[in-house]
Amino acid sequence: MDLKKTFGKNMRYYRFLRGYTQEEFAKKTFSSVTYISNIENGKNSPSFTKIEIFSKILDVPTKYLFDSKINNFMIEKDIRKHRNKKE
Repeated sequence: MDLKKTFGKNMRYYRFLRGYTQEEFAKKTFSSVTYISNIENGKNSPSFTKIEIFSKILDVPTKYLFDSKINNFMIEKDIRKHRNKKE
């Protein structure tokens, strides 16, 4: 997996864990929803400044956003669990 996709996948994971929608997260990070979506889908690369902002808002060390060892199965399981709680 390339770095942009890893970063986007991890950002999406931590955003879901914190309970933020893309809209809420975009507002908190002074970004557009399209920009957040493109990052999460591995289409855009954030600047260093944005990476620091994302890390702070998500309350995770920056290196966690680049960790390629996060288990994809667990990420999808946690996201599904989170979605089911809201329904």
